[in-house]
Amino acid sequence: MEQGKRLLSYISEEQKIEILRKNWMSHDARCQMAIVRELGWEMGNKLNKTIISDMGKVMMYRIMNALGIPKVKNIEDLQAICLATVLFYYPPPNMIYQFERESETSLIGVIEKCGVYENIKKIGVSDQYECGCFAMRSGWYKALGVKVEEKLLKCLKDGDDICKIVLKVKDWKIKK
Repeated sequence: MEQGKRLLSYISEEQKIEILRKNWMSHDARCQMAIVRELGWEMGNKLNKTIISDMGKVMMYRIMNALGIPKVKNIEDLQAICLATVLFYYPPPNMIYQFERESETSLIGVIEKCGVYENIKKIGVSDQYECGCFAMRSGWYKALGVKVEEKLLKCLKDGDDICKIVLKVKDWKIKK
């Protein structure tokens, strides 16, 4: 056991986190492609969205618990927790994004670079793959207790230079 601990001491905490992130993303991609091979793209995309929505909820609960944030009360809280969550799970340089406040009830999400899309493009399946990001964020919003409507204005997958998404809060279902 001590030899293993000594070896691991040569890996920085940042490197350990990066290895875990890469393993998670690699697992996610391999799982998606195994489902596609067995059941086809339609079912693969459907199952991916179901799984990532559930994961999104868990991801957000974990961030909220770690940060001691029981709820979001306003657009500033929502903007901060969404940005913190993306920074934690999908940090630059693989993902480049921002959340801009548009009003008291809406944000604009801008994704300049998406590592997931770039990998999908590399393996030549971007015409079949359906992004799971909306499903993931739906899980976030469930965990946060807010009802959000999202509208896609631009999409990298469609050939646009960015993804641009409007997030409109419909209801602040604040948990007591």
